[in-house]
Amino acid sequence: MKINCKCGGTISDSTDNLSHKAHLIADQDWFTIYDAIDDDVIDAFSAGLLTREDAYMKARQVISSRSRLMWQCPACGRLYVDDNEGKIQCFVPATDETDKRILSAEKR
Repeated sequence: MKINCKCGGTISDSTDNLSHKAHLIADQDWFTIYDAIDDDVIDAFSAGLLTREDAYMKARQVISSRSRLMWQCPACGRLYVDDNEGKIQCFVPATDETDKRILSAEKR
C-alpha cells in the first residue's frame, strides 16, 4: 500500500518493521485487551484448550482486533491514522521542527 502525502511525498507500507508505521491502541481498549489475553489466551492455554502455537496466534488476534494503523510522512511529518471506520485521517504538525520519526522505535 502507498499513501500519497499532501506534501507530495509517498508513504510506503509494503513490508514489516517500518520506522514510519505504528499500531494505535486507544486507552479505552487497553484493559479490554489485557482482559481478553487473560481470558482467551492465558486461561485457555492453562486449561489445555489451546496449544502454545494457538495461544500465540490468539494473542496476536486479540491485539490486532483492537488496534488501528498509523503512518508518518518522513518528508513533512504529517500523521495518517485509520479512524474507527477504516478511513485514513491526516494530522498536520504544528511546526516544521516537529519530529519526523515519532513512530520509530529507534533511540536517538
